[in-house]
Amino acid sequence: MSEGHEMRWGGLAGLASLVLAVVAGTLLRGAPRITASSDTIALYLTNSRDVIMAAAVLYAAAVALFVWFGATLATAFRLPDPNSDAPAVMLAGFVLTGTIGFLGASILGGAAYALTAHPMLIGLASAPYSAVAVVTTLAGMAVALPLAACAAAIARTGVLPQWAAWFSGFVAVIRILGALTVLGGAGAIAPGGVLATYLSGGLTALWIVVLSGLLVREHLPVIQPQRRRTPGPA
Repeated sequence: MSEGHEMRWGGLAGLASLVLAVVAGTLLRGAPRITASSDTIALYLTNSRDVIMAAAVLYAAAVALFVWFGATLATAFRLPDPNSDAPAVMLAGFVLTGTIGFLGASILGGAAYALTAHPMLIGLASAPYSAVAVVTTLAGMAVALPLAACAAAIARTGVLPQWAAWFSGFVAVIRILGALTVLGGAGAIAPGGVLATYLSGGLTALWIVVLSGLLVREHLPVIQPQRRRTPGPA
C-alpha cells in the first residue's frame, strides 16, 4: 500500500466502543440507584448476576476500543504539529479514562459474583455498589482531560472544523460539572442523576459519533508510510 488509512480503523473502533457501551448500559437499565435500600440492591445483584457479568465484559471490550480510538485521534493531531503537547495529553487522558472504566467494570462484575457466591456477604452489597457508582461519576474528571486536549489541538492545528473544538470544550465542562455532583445534591444533580449520567453520557456519546465519523470519512491527513533512508556516504 502506498498510503495507509489507519485512521479509518480508529474511527470504526470508536463507533464500536460506543455500540458496546450502549448495549451494556441497556443490560443494566434496571439497576437501582445508590440511594435505594440495601435490600433492593442486594435483590438486584442476586437476581441479575449473569446480566451484570455480561455487561461487565462488554464494558471491558468497549474500553479497549475506546483507547484505540483515542490513540488514533492523538496521532491525527500529532502529524501536523509534532511539537505540541496536546496529543500526548489527549492520549494520557484516554488511557486514564480507560483504566478507570476497566477497573469499574471489573469491580462491578467481581462484586456481583463474589456477593452472590457467598450469601453471607450479600448484606454488604450496597457498599461496593455505591462505590462503583461514585467512581463512575468521578470518572467525568478524567474524561474531561482528553476532551479539553482535543479542543486545544483542533484550535491549534485546524485539522478538524473549529466548531468541533467548541463542542469538545463544551462537553468537557459538562463532564466536570457532572463529576462535581459527588459533593452532594439531590434529584437531577445527585450522583447517578440526570446531569451526571444522562446529560454527560449523551453528550459524550454524540462527541464520539462526530469524531469517529470524521475519522471514518478520512476528514484528516492521510498517514504516509515513512521510508527508511539507505545508508551511504555523507
